[in-house]
Amino acid sequence: MSHFTRVRTKLRNLQTVQQALEEMGYNVDSGAVRGYAGMEAQADLVVKMDGRYDIGFRKEDDTVVMVADFWGLRIDRDQFMNELSQRYAYMTVVEQAETGGWQKVTEEVQEDGSIRLVIQRWN
Repeated sequence: MSHFTRVRTKLRNLQTVQQALEEMGYNVDSGAVRGYAGMEAQADLVVKMDGRYDIGFRKEDDTVVMVADFWGLRIDRDQFMNELSQRYAYMTVVEQAETGGWQKVTEEVQEDGSIRLVIQRWN
């Protein structure tokens, strides 16, 4: 019986997920996600967590799926995904803005943790 849970996310780009995780301070590797009693699950990206359990991400169809044995992880899954989703969205917005000829002017982290981003484009 597997302890691993698959969580379908709204994230689409595996490379942006990796960059977001690295900006959040995680070391990202590839290979197998560690879980209960030495069980493993394959993933495209693996975040080695403190202890014997990891968090993995793999591309399935047009979305990125998070894979982990959350029973043994000592993290708040919702908080982790919220932080990752915010960093992912920020990076996607900045990338798309730059592709469209916009430049980042300022950014401020608000008291509630949201990010206020000001961009501009010269004609």
